Amino acid sequence: MRVAINSDVDFIVAAYASAFAFSRTRTTEYIEHTGLSNFHVIEHSGRPAAVLALIETGHWLGGRVVPACNIAHVAISPEYRGLGIAGTILDFAASESVKRGAMVASLFASTRPLYRKSGFELAGSEIVYEADTSELYKIKEPLECRRLEKAQVRGAIKPLYAQHCRTQAGVLDRSDAHWNVLLQASGDELATYVFEHDGQDVGYIVLDTGSPEGLVLRDWVALSGATARQILKFLGTFSTVYPRVRWHGAPQDALTFEMPDKGWRLVHQEEFLMRIMSPKLALGARGYECSSARLRIDVLGPSQRQSLLLTVEHGIGTCEEDVSGAADITIGLAQFATLYSGFRSAQFLARAGWIVGESAAIKLCDSIFSGPTPWVGEHF
Repeated sequence: MRVAINSDVDFIVAAYASAFAFSRTRTTEYIEHTGLSNFHVIEHSGRPAAVLALIETGHWLGGRVVPACNIAHVAISPEYRGLGIAGTILDFAASESVKRGAMVASLFASTRPLYRKSGFELAGSEIVYEADTSELYKIKEPLECRRLEKAQVRGAIKPLYAQHCRTQAGVLDRSDAHWNVLLQASGDELATYVFEHDGQDVGYIVLDTGSPEGLVLRDWVALSGATARQILKFLGTFSTVYPRVRWHGAPQDALTFEMPDKGWRLVHQEEFLMRIMSPKLALGARGYECSSARLRIDVLGPSQRQSLLLTVEHGIGTCEEDVSGAADITIGLAQFATLYSGFRSAQFLARAGWIVGESAAIKLCDSIFSGPTPWVGEHF
């Protein structure tokens, strides 16, 4: 696997056309916004066979950022499919992620069995909601907002996004590549509005008005229920032109919660997968909801058992090798990602046979890994 260069662009265009039906324009814009240096080409018998993007990021968990890499848009040319190179690609990507300081890697899988064989497991959700704008006129909330000039957007909304992330789980610590893709626009269809309360910025929306079929919130943050109601009321002012609005949201979503009546729908849900490269480092990197706890964890990998002692004090974890103590719980390395992210509870995983441990240890595990259900607001 090597970093892509300018002469690889035509190959990437062809690979994405066959894998994702992307047009040349869409692929070249994606390369431009993501950065060619974030693409990697895999060769077979001296010829380009596959491509992927590897984007440095982090996942917010427990109010802290876990260093990560997104493995995005893996495409294998048709003539090289079925040769077994997909597993090799993912191992290369995981190895490169470690070199970049990542403790976990995450992706969306086209075929889950393949990615599970390479050590990835479900870790959170991507959810898209839709609401009828005609329902939003019923909102009773004072409205105070301002539109940002393009040059102001990142400086104004990035601090609000960071504040929002501290209360969420799974969401990305966005890199420039993520922001570039999110805020790309070919014309005047994109507008950013910041919402205020008592002179303080309390939320924002990045609004895409490019389709008469409906509005799209490319991105949004509401730091309170009142802010969510402001956003809904503002969207309701478009009801005579746009019949509906769509947005990415959390499993416990602030906008649907503040809706005055029926009128919203779940239109898409898909899970992202995560691979833990170093359980020891990853356990020490995330934050925790509980104030103090000690848990001995045996993590069973394909070739070795890792015996770890996790100690949590005031929501901060430290992890060390602990070969002497008996394990409180035992879990497989791939399955550990689902527990680690909080996507599934320890009791759920114990019933599924993914965790072995006494009931008291399972309950302690639930306390340690409790928190909001993980999700992401972008597809990578």
